[in-house]
Amino acid sequence: MINLLLLVRVHPLFWVVIALGVATGYFRELLMLFVIVCCHELGHAIAAKYFGWRLRKIELLPFGGVAETEEYGNRPYREELIVILAGPFQHLILMPLSWVAVAIFPFWTTSDHELFLFHNTALLFFNLLPLWPLDGGKLLQLITCKFLPFRDAQTWALRFSFGFLAVVALITAISYPMHLQWWVILVFLSVCHYLEWRQQPYGFLRFLLERRLLGKTYGGRNVAMIQVASKESVHVALRRLYKGKRAVYKIKETGQLIDERDVLDHWFKTRKSHVSIGTLAHL
Repeated sequence: MINLLLLVRVHPLFWVVIALGVATGYFRELLMLFVIVCCHELGHAIAAKYFGWRLRKIELLPFGGVAETEEYGNRPYREELIVILAGPFQHLILMPLSWVAVAIFPFWTTSDHELFLFHNTALLFFNLLPLWPLDGGKLLQLITCKFLPFRDAQTWALRFSFGFLAVVALITAISYPMHLQWWVILVFLSVCHYLEWRQQPYGFLRFLLERRLLGKTYGGRNVAMIQVASKESVHVALRRLYKGKRAVYKIKETGQLIDERDVLDHWFKTRKSHVSIGTLAHL
């Protein structure tokens, strides 16, 4: 646990929010939110550590937090699902603890308890909205990976997330046009979407590199036979890789089989992504 706490970092803007809280008399409420967000992110971190993930840092942001890892989509579905849900699960632990605290500790008043329950419930449901980079958005991408190649899943999950964000913004504009705090959160999420959209190619590159370095061997149902035309380029073929499944490319014209490891090795050694699969089969 101490090692995990040493990974905690605080975003500079977080201190600005704290200062505003002190100036406006909401410091106690902000401290409560700080504790809740900390527990949420530690939940992710503990689950990730349990599965041996490479943790980079736990950062507290002005509107939440994030547990950053050095994993790029090649962990099993079950592990990713547990790590994602471990954060929201902390709220289900904190709420009963507050019931106990209000019965034992005099300083934990009924109003504190009610406020604590409100913030826990609000953060729990907000976090599960299908919006990037919230846990709901990560769940959406994980589910999309089940049905689409990894690169397409990245794109479509973010498109859906952006569409949902647009709907939320429209509802806010109609129902709560003067809710400044909510607008700030929506702008923050919009910036996150823009940055993630631009980072997608790099995320896919890390996915490929990690996949090649790990050299995982999948068998049985975890092998995807992908039909490709001989003219199809290596670049396009790599975009058809599925998370958690080893791809075997079958050339339609000749019936030749090429393992994904050969395609990955060729691409990382030569960086010639325009070479056709048919040419690669004869090398």
